[in-house]
Amino acid sequence: MEIFKDYSGSYIVKNCRNRKKKVPRSSDLFSVTKLMRKTLGAMLFVTVVIGITSTIWYGWQVQLALDQIGRDKITNRELANENRLLVVKRDLMLTQEQMEKATQKIGLHTPTKSQLRHP
Repeated sequence: MEIFKDYSGSYIVKNCRNRKKKVPRSSDLFSVTKLMRKTLGAMLFVTVVIGITSTIWYGWQVQLALDQIGRDKITNRELANENRLLVVKRDLMLTQEQMEKATQKIGLHTPTKSQLRHP
């Protein structure tokens, strides 16, 4: 038995004895195909929506991270400048003259020669 497609919407079945018999096309085949197309279309739509939203979300996260990096750089620069100023101020406070002025203010005096000990 051989099957030939007759493009008129039915199949022609040819038996060994050269008899032709028209068989109407099964409508179940098309409903399954239609269902598959709808399912694939829905899956494709969901995939596209997820892809677009994830791309937007990822871009938003990158933008937030770049903004945070910029703020952190500014804060770091300000703290580094303040640290340099404090180091200079500390160095000025540790000079011999400043130490003597500070000790005189609180009532301390430099030791006399008899008060010095050399190990």
